Amino acid sequence: MAGQGRLSDIMRSLNQANEVGLRIRSAGYVLEKSDMKAMLAELAGSISEAKMELGILQGYLQDKDVELKTMGELLHTKANLRRRGDGYYKSREGRPYGQPYCSYCWEHEHKLMHLHNRILKKDVRICPHCKNEYQAQRTPYLEADALMM
Repeated sequence: MAGQGRLSDIMRSLNQANEVGLRIRSAGYVLEKSDMKAMLAELAGSISEAKMELGILQGYLQDKDVELKTMGELLHTKANLRRRGDGYYKSREGRPYGQPYCSYCWEHEHKLMHLHNRILKKDVRICPHCKNEYQAQRTPYLEADALMM
């Protein structure tokens, strides 16, 4: 009976293995060869089912670990971003600096996409991902030199 990596499935398999062990012990470890083979086969089946369920559970836990790590990184990034004008910027000591990020991409998809100057138009910046355009004066490059002191 294939499970889904639930703790109840693992416990059921281990309880079945335990019951077989108790039956062997209650027989005084003296059983006919065919009975011993049948019980050992049942024991091996229960143990292998428990191992399979544990493997599935381990896969789920690894997926959740990756998800938690991603969420932690996102929270860290979010804590270090500041909005100024129409863009988002990394911040140091609460002050924004550096190249602006697209506000649309950050607010809708949590993607940090740097804005680029539009070719032949220095007064317009464009997001390479969503293609939104921003006025360069509202999304300036902010020097970080003053923050380094």
